Amino acid sequence: MIKKILFGFAFLATVASCSDDDYTDWAQPQANPGTEAITFGNGSVSEVPLIDFATIAEEQQNVKVCNVVAPTATDAAYSKTAYRLNIGSASYDMTADGEMAAADLRKYVEDNFGKAPVERTMTATVEQWIANKTTTVKTATSGEFAIKAKLTAPDISDHYYIIGQPSAWDPTCTTLPFTHSEQNVYDDPIFTVMFDASCINNEGDIWFAITDDKTVAANDWSMVFGIKEGNGNVTLGETGYLARRNELTDEGSLKVHPGEARFVKVTLNMMEGTYVVELINFQEYLYVAGSGNGWAQNDAISSPTFDGNYKGFLWLGNEFKLCSQQNWDGLNYGKDFSTAGDAANINLPEGISEGYCMLEASLVDKTITVTPITTIGVIGDATANGWDASTPLTYNKDNRCWEGDLTFTTGTFKFRANDAWTINWGGDKANLTIDGDNIPVEAGTYHVALYPNCPGKAMCTIEPK
Repeated sequence: MIKKILFGFAFLATVASCSDDDYTDWAQPQANPGTEAITFGNGSVSEVPLIDFATIAEEQQNVKVCNVVAPTATDAAYSKTAYRLNIGSASYDMTADGEMAAADLRKYVEDNFGKAPVERTMTATVEQWIANKTTTVKTATSGEFAIKAKLTAPDISDHYYIIGQPSAWDPTCTTLPFTHSEQNVYDDPIFTVMFDASCINNEGDIWFAITDDKTVAANDWSMVFGIKEGNGNVTLGETGYLARRNELTDEGSLKVHPGEARFVKVTLNMMEGTYVVELINFQEYLYVAGSGNGWAQNDAISSPTFDGNYKGFLWLGNEFKLCSQQNWDGLNYGKDFSTAGDAANINLPEGISEGYCMLEASLVDKTITVTPITTIGVIGDATANGWDASTPLTYNKDNRCWEGDLTFTTGTFKFRANDAWTINWGGDKANLTIDGDNIPVEAGTYHVALYPNCPGKAMCTIEPK
């Protein structure tokens, strides 16, 4: 006696669309010779060769994932038959001859393995379901078998480089690399680079091209990337298309006229084979206003090289905005770096509470990074603990400094955060720098105050008691 199980509406709709003539008695085996048969009731399932998406036409709807010898239905009252393919925890409609939607298989591989064109192996099973007008019944589940698939994707290198006037006209030059995330290049195919145009030639044109690891290894000019729009035909801020020179009718070099712009930013999407060129001017300072400082723009973060990447140290509340001026009359950045007048405030990242921190903001990558700073102290041969441990200072929220009364011996010291060397200050007391030199001091007792502020504004005072 077959146990009856109610099935989902979507499946019933699929089954109901079949005519009574759709059922086939699969008497003839469909497995390819030499493939191992997997049990499937009184039928069987066997594997198919590697599914290579490079050989699948764009308009092809289905792809064969297994060979099926269908189990024989045991109850004549159930005249409809359908099949389900299970891959991991996912389940898909499958035809009686072992085909599923090609788009579904591609998406499963991308979601579970990424987009790299690498052979992937998945474990699958097949279910047979039979139905009448009111009830659906699962009659058999196959043993496990393997589906092997390989996505097709463009050949993306791990590294790309700018050659030309910003670096050198040499296909092996790697001095100006694009930056990239730590993800697989097929999961994140975006590469960016920004170079200083003002130190090259802010009056005339700048010409350049793009290379990759393969170009460098081959030292081959024909493998240099140019643009399909034609030699020098760059439209700023708009998408263009890349190709190697051996695919172009001219060199296809990129050209920009920066004028007074300080930086040229180039963004590549190597999955799409596209580029965007932008001219950018960044200011040296942004000002932070938020719940941690009474919504007054009296804390600054700085970009000393004017590259749009800012850093500063401050007491940060749960909400804040970044401002181009020390008032609300300029450009103000809210959530997702929106400059709309009604933009929501930026919130602290999840898991980080209000407190003293290092704030990093990139107008280039549109990212915010917050590093909590729980302690700042002094360390060095002039301090009580030598170079072995920090002597802590106390944070004065009113004066926005870390301070304390300390007794030094003659020698040197530095400031550091979180009892580690990742963030430390040294050098000239009036203009401290991160990773700066040791600070000399004479023996005595002093009131020490550190104002970390931001690069370009960091300083300390050391006053005898």
